[in-house]
Amino acid sequence: MRALLGSVLLAAALAQAPARAADFDAVARAAERLDALEPFLVRYVGHCVDVYERRTCEANVAATRRSADGKTFAVRVQDAAPLVKPEVRGDGRFLLLLTPFVDGGGVALTHGAPLRQDAQGHPLVGLLPIQGTLPDGTMEMEFESPFRTGAIELEIVFRPEKPWKLKRKGEAGSYEGVAARFLAVRVLDARTGAPIASKVF
Repeated sequence: MRALLGSVLLAAALAQAPARAADFDAVARAAERLDALEPFLVRYVGHCVDVYERRTCEANVAATRRSADGKTFAVRVQDAAPLVKPEVRGDGRFLLLLTPFVDGGGVALTHGAPLRQDAQGHPLVGLLPIQGTLPDGTMEMEFESPFRTGAIELEIVFRPEKPWKLKRKGEAGSYEGVAARFLAVRVLDARTGAPIASKVF
């Protein structure tokens, strides 16, 4: 499932202050940790197509949603470089533009439901900005290195809200996902596990 960049105003993004790592940790400690995103999303959305098992399947999906209602979850997402676009300014500040559309095996986790679809039918979501300052002595090329090599991971703390579905254009099937409220995100260097930036929303 492809996630496409939505529009964002750079001036508005720069006006938002970054969160300290301690802020992220405080939010994450209060959340239930998921070992993997895909099983959670599949259980929450549900694919009840077997006529003989449909009632049982639908009951299980309803139970999953009730049990998740109002709860917060934390998950680590690997291979997340396509979701984060870095922009470094000349004054030593940086802006990371995060696409909050995480593929979980054909079912997506999104910050809110997709705003709309593009001409090809792909879901569109708005970007989440994360602003920060380069650490002392860090060169621009050094900062951008994990992004260039694809060595980026994400930690996301979220609260699920509802499932969503959008019909594919020109082909059978639908895009599906779980609309959630992202409470905090942290961008990590996958090579070292070191945090690059974080934000609490």
